[in-house]
Amino acid sequence: MYVEDLLALNFLMNTVLLYFAARLTGRRLKGGRLLAGGFFSALYSLIIFLPAADFAYTWLGKIGASILIIIFTFRPARLVEGLRLCGAFFLASFFLAGTVFALYFFGDAPAMVQGGVFYLTAPRPGLLFGGVLVSLLLLAGVWHFSERQRRSKSLRFRVTIKCGDKSVEVAGLVDTGNHLRDPLSGRPLSVASYGAVEVFLPTVLQQAYRRAADPVSALGELTGPEAVRYGVTPFRSLENAGVLVTFRPDKVVLEGTGVRQECDDLVFAISAKALSLDNEAEILLNPAIMDFIGGASY
Repeated sequence: MYVEDLLALNFLMNTVLLYFAARLTGRRLKGGRLLAGGFFSALYSLIIFLPAADFAYTWLGKIGASILIIIFTFRPARLVEGLRLCGAFFLASFFLAGTVFALYFFGDAPAMVQGGVFYLTAPRPGLLFGGVLVSLLLLAGVWHFSERQRRSKSLRFRVTIKCGDKSVEVAGLVDTGNHLRDPLSGRPLSVASYGAVEVFLPTVLQQAYRRAADPVSALGELTGPEAVRYGVTPFRSLENAGVLVTFRPDKVVLEGTGVRQECDDLVFAISAKALSLDNEAEILLNPAIMDFIGGASY
């Protein structure tokens, strides 16, 4: 292999590894700095032509070279940041090497055992390029899935509903498709499954839901201060339309990732049907309440 081929191959592979390390740590890296880091790291391959190159291929030598590459490319301001980047760089190296060897052994890779030693021929450049491509696709897929999981986690809340001396804790999920509004006040309505708020409802409403009767008609039997908590709201979906009973508890506490918010005027539209097949969420929060959680009123 000529020197220029050796440099070009190492430049490509190390640039990809530095890109992986930047993505894994969420570090922004300009194209010029990435290419400069790839070229600087490619120079490491020229050590094989030096008279005393044995140390460079020891574990200590490789770790030292990796640290220099990280410092040159990323210029970390703190030791912790540098260690995190080094860890991501090593992880990317192992990931890419494993992908290349997986492709190598899936093919007709020539190998032999002689004297108890397992010999392999060097992977062809085309195989290395294929490993880079597969690694990029795998990383993109894993990154997309992890981002979806992260966003999904940020939309999940533990919802504590309090009314009188009763309290219930259920799982809540922000539903971006929920645009229900109270017809009188215009305030956003969240949706609660009947099971989530059953303990708070008066007997007449509980019986209506259990018998699959019309709970809206049962509201006429409520009298006194109790009746003030309940109302109705029209709704329309792709499947059907109708009227839902609304319920306003004394207090609702929303707890999520780094968030805890108490709401005194959150109103729920009660659904007679389960909101998810596996009871993953019993409350579908209106996305407009996110502004309220962030400190603004809706």
